[in-house]
Amino acid sequence: MIVNEDDLALAKAGEFGLPRNLDGMSVESLKDYRVALEQEIKHVDNALTHRKGAAAGAEALFKN
Repeated sequence: MIVNEDDLALAKAGEFGLPRNLDGMSVESLKDYRVALEQEIKHVDNALTHRKGAAAGAEALFKN
C-alpha cells in the first residue's frame, strides 16, 4: 500500500482540529483567524527553539 505524504499531513493536522471549515466566515474573521494562526506559529517556533536548546544542553552534559 502506497501512502501519500499529503494524506499523512492532513491526518496529522486533523489531530489539532485542522483544517478548519472557513465557509461562512467573513473577510474580517478570516483576517483575524490568520493573525491568530501566525501568532500560534511564533509560539510553536519559540517552544521548539527552547526544546532544542534544552536537548543540546543535555547532550553536552552527558558527552563529558
